[in-house]
Amino acid sequence: MEERDNADTTPLLLSHGLLSTPREFGLIAGRLRARGIRHRALEIPGYTLARRGWRRTPWRDWVESASMCIDAAADRDRPVLLGGLCTGGLISAAIALEHRRRVDGLVLISPTLAYDGWGLPCWRHLRHVGYWLGVDRFIHIREREPYGIKNPVVRRWVAREMRERACSAAGPAALPLWALGESEKLTAYVCRRASELDCPIMVIHARDDEITQLKRVRAFFDALTVPEKSLVVLENSYHIATMDNDYARVAEELAAFVRRTRGIGVASAPIDRPTAQRWRVAS
Repeated sequence: MEERDNADTTPLLLSHGLLSTPREFGLIAGRLRARGIRHRALEIPGYTLARRGWRRTPWRDWVESASMCIDAAADRDRPVLLGGLCTGGLISAAIALEHRRRVDGLVLISPTLAYDGWGLPCWRHLRHVGYWLGVDRFIHIREREPYGIKNPVVRRWVAREMRERACSAAGPAALPLWALGESEKLTAYVCRRASELDCPIMVIHARDDEITQLKRVRAFFDALTVPEKSLVVLENSYHIATMDNDYARVAEELAAFVRRTRGIGVASAPIDRPTAQRWRVAS
């Protein structure tokens, strides 16, 4: 999954979803390479899924650890493009807020701006009781249908992996409740400072995302004050868009964004209009 970047290009560095792995970017990696996009999916200590489980880490440690991974992937004085899936996108946004001069562009894929989607259980609101009582370290939330995937073949594969291995390319079979709490704190931090993000930004979100409603993403998008921003709405995927029906579109949009940001023109791959809609705001 790692790619060495040419000295004259800005590297694209991707952060995976909540306590998952870089395998979430496996389907789009080849398409990015085919379009000449050098990239790296980061393994972030304290955040990336570990075989022996997790040690509880606050969200600020996730951001710091990801920053260290970025320093290892690219020279400190070199600008970078950051992107991420789910909570990984919010980690990238936090880094963009704290290292503005270094980040040339930001992509948020399926950002978890709220746990309010149609695929969540009705008792999800009780998680706040767990936070308040301090028992969130003892509680694990099991993944359930549709596992963030609309494509039935991929979904069955993910479900089988979760049953047999307790984890899959789409992440672990269960998440500790404390991780959701830290993710929500990170979300609050990024949303509170959304107007301060000053690099080109692209947000990609599925209309039928089962974790976060599209209206939440639109509200966040509207709060962005940077003129170079775009919102892409996918029509045939759920939450883990990098592994779902629209994965090729995600790769295409990423490649086009990188090329625009690098100033070398927009990718010439054909656009499948029915699968996505884009709103672009420009000064």
